[in-house]
Amino acid sequence: MKRIITLLVILLTAASWTAVAQEYVPTPVTVSKEKVKLNGKLYLSHVVLERQTLYSISKAYGVSEEELYEANPSLRETGLQKNAILLIPYREAVPEQQNVQQEEEYTEHTVRWYEDIEDIARRYDVSVKDIMEANDLKNRKLTTRQTLRIPLKKATAETGQETPATPEVPTEDPATQVPETPVVAVPVMETVPVAPDTSYLLRLRPKDSVELSLVLPLRAAGDVSELNMDFYSGALLAIKDLEAEGIKVQMNVYDLMAGMPPIDALVRGDFVLGPVASRDLEAVLQRINGQVPVISPLDQKAGTLAAFYKPFIQAPTPADNQYEDLAQWVREDLAWDKDKVILITEKGASNVAASVAIRSAMAQRGLEYEILNYAIVEGRGIPALLAEKMAAEGVNRVIVASESEAFMGDVVRNLGIMLGKGYDIVMYAPSKVRTFDTIDGSAYHDALLHLCTSYYVDYSQPEVDRFVRAYRALFQTEPSQFAFQGYDTVHFFTSRVARFGSDWYKLLDKERGTGLHTDFLFQADAFGNLQNKAVRRIVFRKDYTTTLQR
Repeated sequence: MKRIITLLVILLTAASWTAVAQEYVPTPVTVSKEKVKLNGKLYLSHVVLERQTLYSISKAYGVSEEELYEANPSLRETGLQKNAILLIPYREAVPEQQNVQQEEEYTEHTVRWYEDIEDIARRYDVSVKDIMEANDLKNRKLTTRQTLRIPLKKATAETGQETPATPEVPTEDPATQVPETPVVAVPVMETVPVAPDTSYLLRLRPKDSVELSLVLPLRAAGDVSELNMDFYSGALLAIKDLEAEGIKVQMNVYDLMAGMPPIDALVRGDFVLGPVASRDLEAVLQRINGQVPVISPLDQKAGTLAAFYKPFIQAPTPADNQYEDLAQWVREDLAWDKDKVILITEKGASNVAASVAIRSAMAQRGLEYEILNYAIVEGRGIPALLAEKMAAEGVNRVIVASESEAFMGDVVRNLGIMLGKGYDIVMYAPSKVRTFDTIDGSAYHDALLHLCTSYYVDYSQPEVDRFVRAYRALFQTEPSQFAFQGYDTVHFFTSRVARFGSDWYKLLDKERGTGLHTDFLFQADAFGNLQNKAVRRIVFRKDYTTTLQR
């Protein structure tokens, strides 16, 4: 099946739009509570549904259509698109000038594993004292991935020259030296740099052309699978970019709904990408019988096939790795001896996988914690129990080991009560909480939610913006997460085959890959197959921004 499938789908979709237009009924607009902050202004983010109009959206939010155009300049070119995210001006936004001033005075820096505070001070040409004061640091100890505010030099009105940085505090002067505060020990692996093994570079045999087989249940002859078609569309854009980089790509596309592809066609390429479901993947693995690597593109649970088939690559990061990274994140954030770790679990929950995984990961890292196990019916009395466990001084790092929407909502409500009483709280939770529609997103920001997830798109990045614009122009719609995943997966594996040549599978664990939507960091499992271990860390900040911790 060739790329003409896309054209057929567009034609079919256009035909369906014509039919809908004859019986047009506007879709009601539900006012969003999700706040975002861009360029110092607060907005509500609204996801456009089919048959919603600019007029109905403006009336629901109490803004003018012109204000919507100003907040979303691309509207004048593209019009209102289904699944597009509209920025709605927020009436109670913080004055713009106040935020601009703050942004001009500071920049943010994420601490790398090999950096100390002196390195960072030299990099930005400021003093250690300035950094410590800007971040309320009691000592010079930093943790990996800690976010620091770095004071920027100011220009004087008279001369236009930068004011000199504040002199660094002399370490030999007892009168001015900042006293050290006892800190929690950090694992040796984080503080001792290890020289990477680069010997594999000597045996690279690059290729200028790559052939792959994409096997998806597209249902092109009937009711088209939109999600799989989104994945395919993202893959097409990846190939377009790869060819612009000088890599020739032949992608053979097979619609699984039309039957299993011939085995001789699948094994002649460099790898097979897909199918999606575990049962279909197993059918392909059985037929190929190890002749070429097979990549699982979407199903997080397909990793269990690694025990029976090889070579097999699990591209999505398994959920257990998210829990492991969540526990590691808490471990890294424990900077003061007054911080407390509190684990909240649901009593009598039928699905205890999240609780078991997180508790196991915490035990492996030697984390000491208080545990609070309760049922939703006990929720009203929980604030009193939390008060007994929480620290009045220091940060209370609360891990919620549940994927139940109702329970998570109750936990968020109780944490909100404790925040109102003046407790310092940072909340950590599994990535599934992002899908909970019944929880007000502002509560996540109030609790400084820290989230570990396999997938996250940072729309502030130039490469993401370029992809979104190209996708809109070609397919006349917004890219879904499946489109991003299709792009990242095809681009990463195809570029690695071109870079590493025939040894690409053996060398896949040598280098980390960063995509638009996901990252790739492969490690061999007990069966010699490769699993992706990369996790993205997200922080919901009190100013309603959501940041990716790189």
